[in-house]
Amino acid sequence: MPLTLSLSPAAVCQCFTLVSLCTAIADPNWIQVQNTTGTNQLIYGVAFTLHAAQNLSNTAPLGGMHGLGMDLLYTLVALCYGAVLLSSSSFLADFLGIRFTRPRLVMSLHVSTAMMCVAVLAVSGTCLWVVQQNVQKGRVNLVWSTASAPPSGLSTSPGESFYIEILALGFSFMAAVLSCHRPSESIVPSQFYSVEPEDGETERLIAETGPDVDEWGD
Repeated sequence: MPLTLSLSPAAVCQCFTLVSLCTAIADPNWIQVQNTTGTNQLIYGVAFTLHAAQNLSNTAPLGGMHGLGMDLLYTLVALCYGAVLLSSSSFLADFLGIRFTRPRLVMSLHVSTAMMCVAVLAVSGTCLWVVQQNVQKGRVNLVWSTASAPPSGLSTSPGESFYIEILALGFSFMAAVLSCHRPSESIVPSQFYSVEPEDGETERLIAETGPDVDEWGD
């Protein structure tokens, strides 16, 4: 059975989801801790986690190298790459026309991508809350001295990647909703049907009725 390359609305939305996910991963700023009285700033995200062994002195707001914040960041990295894998798989499956032969498989991939994006936002939001709690408790002395940057002089906020991930969630949700509508037979590509025999002559699919039919019968 030949494959038909086509872009459905769900595939288009999933393409934007994949672009947003890759942009969010590439941007290092998921969570930022900034000294409002100066220019010092810490940013946490996927890039920080991949190089955490080189940034031991900057993990105090996370609860230390083995704190809850670092565990959440490692989970965030795994979920991000898992979301990219699901998003690319669902896009390719939809683009290659597998939605016509296995619509439930493609729909499950779109829905799984949306659920993975929700999990990414949930983990990053939880990590943001952990960082805020540690900053309020003054666990920043490994980064800035409490004299130069007291907890009241620090602000914790989501970074650009967090908002880009919200955009990715929106696109993935639209893709999941659109994939739930099974394609009607009227729009299924003609490659999936054969109305011509091997000798190339077109067969009559519906018998006509009328006076000519009786003549043929005689």
